Amino acid sequence: MRLTEMGGVDVAFRRPWRFDLNSVWVLVMILAMTPRIFMNKKTRFSTVSLAVLTLLGALHFSISALQAQSVNFAALGSKGGKASASSCVLIDDKGTLATVVELGSDLQNATLVAGGKNVPLKYVVSDADSRVALYQIPVASIGLIQNPIVLGSSLSLKPSQAVYTSATDRSVTARVVSREHRFQGKTLPLAVLRVNHAQDAPLPGSGIYDDEGKLVGLVRQAVHHAPSSSYCLPAEVVSRIRSDHERNGKVSRCWIGIIMDEWVAAPMVESVRPGSPAQRAGLKKGDVILSIGDRSVRNYTEVVDAFYYLVAGESAKFRVLRGTEMKAFDVKPEVSPRS
Repeated sequence: MRLTEMGGVDVAFRRPWRFDLNSVWVLVMILAMTPRIFMNKKTRFSTVSLAVLTLLGALHFSISALQAQSVNFAALGSKGGKASASSCVLIDDKGTLATVVELGSDLQNATLVAGGKNVPLKYVVSDADSRVALYQIPVASIGLIQNPIVLGSSLSLKPSQAVYTSATDRSVTARVVSREHRFQGKTLPLAVLRVNHAQDAPLPGSGIYDDEGKLVGLVRQAVHHAPSSSYCLPAEVVSRIRSDHERNGKVSRCWIGIIMDEWVAAPMVESVRPGSPAQRAGLKKGDVILSIGDRSVRNYTEVVDAFYYLVAGESAKFRVLRGTEMKAFDVKPEVSPRS
């Protein structure tokens, strides 16, 4: 798979090899039914085998239940189309799901697999840069997934910090590696988190949680040649998509009308377009941007990342250094002319 949506950057990866849990279960049953494996005395073997099979049966049931919750996508009819399956998270008590859709899969043809049922989902909205999509579970099937997640923040995550693939289970720890702003020298339209896992990376759309059980990320994909590492989208992506959809009925990239030089170390405004939101707000050539909203920025790539979270029509505070003065401006972004 090649992710051309992320700022034209190709992030190649192949799905890592995974255990087939059903095959493992069959193997365990065969081993449990072989007297030589456990003990020679038939009476003791029967008791031990029954206990082992009962325990493993319960474990298999739990694993099957965990496997059952997924979103299946049909392949696009065009060249390169492919069917895929992603995990998902419930983001409210009204049945709204967030997931990640692989390239080549049909956004409009999604089916929730949960509780032994296949439920067609209603497409709500998606974002081309992150490939995060929101879907609505039919009212009659909302109860198939319990306990909506609580959205947290990824902004305070540090390298080596522990995170988890469950909101409640702390038995398996993953750790944050870094926040990636570039790939092969190109700036990404939004930064992604790289996370190391104890086992193979989870499916796309799987939640990543902090110590408080709050969602801080969604798995985007496994890292090429490193199947136990994943690239994860910050949880703020979900909030940004919902906010844009609720305000504007769609998801669009924003524009304020400033030009910056990627190769200048400081995030300095090189020029401001006449009549643009930036000019109306008071930004000028030479201003060094210090923060956008609640995101501090130190360079061009961090400005690009912060711009991703701007929503058209929703004012954002820009703090700048102008000469020796600190200034703040409320800028109201508009939909990008290229959207």
